[in-house]
Amino acid sequence: FSNNCISIINGAIILSFLALLLNFFLPLNLIVNTCVAIFFIFSIFFSINFKKVFNLTTLKNITFISLICSVLIFLAESNRPDSGLYHFPFIKLLNDEKIIFGITNINSRFGTVSIIQYLQAISNNYITKNNGMLLPLSIIPSTILAYFYIEIINQLKNLQKVNKFYVFFIFCSLIFFTYKMNRYGAYGNDYIGHFLIFFLFSLILKKSDSIKIHETYFYSVFILLNKITFVNILIFPAILIFKKFKWMDIINHKNFLISLFLLLWLIKNVINSSCLIWPIEKTCIKYSTWFNHDIASTQHVSKLEIINKAWSKGYPDQLGEKLGFKEFLENYNWLETWIKNHGKKISKILFIYIVIIIIISFYLRISSKSVLKKNFYEKWKNKLLIYLSVFLLGVLIWFFNFPVFRFGISNLVISIIILFMLIIKDFDITEKNKNFIKYFSSICMVIFLSKNLIKLEHYDNKYNNFPWPKYYSFDNENKIKNTQKIELGELYYYKTSGLCMYSRSPCTNENTSNFLITYIKRGYKFYAFK
Repeated sequence: FSNNCISIINGAIILSFLALLLNFFLPLNLIVNTCVAIFFIFSIFFSINFKKVFNLTTLKNITFISLICSVLIFLAESNRPDSGLYHFPFIKLLNDEKIIFGITNINSRFGTVSIIQYLQAISNNYITKNNGMLLPLSIIPSTILAYFYIEIINQLKNLQKVNKFYVFFIFCSLIFFTYKMNRYGAYGNDYIGHFLIFFLFSLILKKSDSIKIHETYFYSVFILLNKITFVNILIFPAILIFKKFKWMDIINHKNFLISLFLLLWLIKNVINSSCLIWPIEKTCIKYSTWFNHDIASTQHVSKLEIINKAWSKGYPDQLGEKLGFKEFLENYNWLETWIKNHGKKISKILFIYIVIIIIISFYLRISSKSVLKKNFYEKWKNKLLIYLSVFLLGVLIWFFNFPVFRFGISNLVISIIILFMLIIKDFDITEKNKNFIKYFSSICMVIFLSKNLIKLEHYDNKYNNFPWPKYYSFDNENKIKNTQKIELGELYYYKTSGLCMYSRSPCTNENTSNFLITYIKRGYKFYAFK
């Protein structure tokens, strides 16, 4: 089962990288995407042993994942408001156009897209039609959830060889998935990255010294391309390089290809916005023709950098006389407001989870028969402290830059789990503990599925494209949005007063600069400045 899940995740990552590469030259339309799907099918047909892969066990595994995926996505809501603001509009742009220079001059949020949007865009084909773009946000979490659950069951079959720290981690992770990561509507760019961080760290714990540098690098780069705030995850491949330095493990075709896609992503950022990392002004190439020189415009990078930070630190939650964006960010003026709002909400969420883990840890400890061998603990203690420092660094990056819960979930929760692993070091997995973990995990799966089955109460509320999650609009009928076409030199864009959703492209709800010009050069579209 583990191999099936890892294959699905690896396939999703490879398909995402391929979509990124293709969009430099082609729109990801139905024809291109269908050709890619056919190519993949034929490649699999000629490169694998069907008897080994396509058997009854594999069929059961795929059916199990498909069941979770279907329950998760059926009658679900799309992520609000981000999917309507820029996820769906950017996917539509990818489906309609090859890469565009200066697209952030039309819609500033197009600079903050994730690699997941590329995976969603290439998932539309003649079989799935537009609904294909909804599947990745269901398949990846469902696969990781199923992987963790089955791994718990499989690990507990042989108590003599069980890695208790690994089991404790995936068990505590499964509990958190059930508690706070159980709705399709919450799965925007942030949550997919968090799921993958949990997955990557589980592989690091499971394989310990045997995990390869290119494995951690492969997943780390993909996670980073979901959100730049996950930059601390790149420390994991760096740790392996430091521990077992060998040129052949570093300079090889696998690491070269992974680095190539990281480079392509940075090039894509520059083409879209003229900045390596958007919206960080210090990373911008200001002599490019598509760099926004209009400081007064909505899309100017300096303005966006400040506004984004201020909003994530609770700028709208200020009481009484409101400070300006810059003043709010200076001298930790934001801290008091954040503590009373975001901080309070985050504390409540984590407090409940910590109480659950304390009870479970106490039960596991008092039910243990043996004490962990000193040598074994010393070996794991040093590793766990290193891992903890990586995630605490992530917490610091999160707290001082974008302290909204959905940005910091994995770093916060994994830090808590590692702390408990260090505290209850003497626990053992006895037959009694084994049954407790197994049954509690099964209860988590039932609760996870039950929470999503509650949606069936709304089964009679039919709308356009029922029962898929809405992506044309968030109203009761899910009708395609009306947009206004704005002619601009050789090109045009579409304007709407609300959310663009999956409508005509390129679409924005922002006012663009009066100094914006457009032109086409060698088949590529430019939204630029004089």
